[in-house]
Amino acid sequence: MALHQRLEEELRAAKRAQLSCGEVLLPPDLLHRIAHDVLKMAESEPCGLRGCTLYLNFEGEQECRKIGTIKCDTNTVSTFELFLTLKQNPRNAWSLIPLFIRNFTSGGTIVIDHEFTIEKRKLYRSFLE
Repeated sequence: MALHQRLEEELRAAKRAQLSCGEVLLPPDLLHRIAHDVLKMAESEPCGLRGCTLYLNFEGEQECRKIGTIKCDTNTVSTFELFLTLKQNPRNAWSLIPLFIRNFTSGGTIVIDHEFTIEKRKLYRSFLE
């Protein structure tokens, strides 16, 4: 649950700073699915989730850019990195949202797709003798 909350906080911070929008709309279970996948990828690591640095990227219509970083445990040396890429919803789901809700947002709205990618990069090598 803590990872879920940290993802949410990082997206809130990125909303104005990197995405320059008033609202980011996510599918209801997206953060839960991401947190589950991150935990699963951390299981086989020597330090588990504590050794993870998670880079958040956003792939829009024109470009892919970094929008945030989560160091899961600042007191543990990173043993692996995960690169999470959230994608803009290619369909215009914004048109399905009632007009009175759309009027509350300023600076535009980004609708995140339910699909995402996570790539893993290990920062160590194990040598077997």
